[in-house]
Amino acid sequence: MIRLPNICVGAMALLLLVSLAMPIQGAETKGKIASLNTDQSEFVLRDNAGTNWTIHLNKDGKVFLNDKEVKLSDLQVDDEVKITYEKKGEQFMASEVRGTRKK
Repeated sequence: MIRLPNICVGAMALLLLVSLAMPIQGAETKGKIASLNTDQSEFVLRDNAGTNWTIHLNKDGKVFLNDKEVKLSDLQVDDEVKITYEKKGEQFMASEVRGTRKK
């Protein structure tokens, strides 16, 4: 029978616990705001390939503009954004939107 040193077993157990405790990361993409519908908490993102994505902001989603937390309504068409999202059914749900606006 092969015996692993106790330190290896402990390290493997710690690695397993840390991996289970880490939050699941969403996918990321970036592009520019093509249009906004703040009443529906959604916007259209045009990616670098020219594809339009309709993105819905989660109820607890965060929006930042130039590293300052803002509301979705503070974003404007042509702001560059990077979003963290998950696909739920046919919808893209953003948990974070980070925008930059050139002054």
